[in-house]
Amino acid sequence: MKKFFAVLLALILLTSLWGCGQKELSAFRTLEVLGTKRYCAICRGGDRLSPYIEAALGDMAITGTLQSISTRWLGSDRIAWDSDSAGLKDLPADETPEARTLIFGVETAFYPLAYEADGTLQGLCVDIANGIGERLGWAVQIIAISPSEVGTQLSSGNIDCALGFDSSLVKAADYDIGSCFLESDVVLAVRSESEIRRVKDLQDLRVGTISDPAVLSILRADEKLAKYASGATEYLTLPRCIEALDKGWCAAVAVDALALSYDQPVSE
Repeated sequence: MKKFFAVLLALILLTSLWGCGQKELSAFRTLEVLGTKRYCAICRGGDRLSPYIEAALGDMAITGTLQSISTRWLGSDRIAWDSDSAGLKDLPADETPEARTLIFGVETAFYPLAYEADGTLQGLCVDIANGIGERLGWAVQIIAISPSEVGTQLSSGNIDCALGFDSSLVKAADYDIGSCFLESDVVLAVRSESEIRRVKDLQDLRVGTISDPAVLSILRADEKLAKYASGATEYLTLPRCIEALDKGWCAAVAVDALALSYDQPVSE
């Protein structure tokens, strides 16, 4: 009998967390899933590097390296590799490219995908970039860029590949967009203790978001938010966005659920 009541209590607690279709994300509660963000490797259009980077990523997926990197940084295998790549076997056997330095651009304000700590870049995308270089036998350089800079950084030649960015940031006809290796929901969320339970409760209230073109595009296309919320305020980083939520400057946040699941280091 005691066992029965213990199981019943566990079910009640679980129901309270997952009720009304709202998932718990750490200290947050999801009101709505607004869309999906897909993380890819993006190269200049017609750039001969793209097949090599794709083949290296495929090899990392086949050997389980991508999955191990995901588990290290995200706590589980969240790789969403959707390519039929045979890995390095896809590369022409009679073509040996000259050794070079691959320059990757990553978004470093996004823990645990990429961030700066003790003067060095770390994170999931950093490990993937280094893994690509190891498989090709090329040196790797990694620099910080923002999502809004992807197109200009590639076209100017400052970087060879923008790694870990949503494919919607650039026109597919002008760039080589590799296979998606990670996906995340873009969610509308509030603090767990918030009295806001649905989008309608945002009547005449503001939503906070981050300066990510992929997230902003999804946010602006949402008809329910346009109908009820009074508008959106952009913040440069997720910690600042969460600070605005805690101080009452906005009533909810529209952000990448992957980022919201982890404590973000605040950089002054």
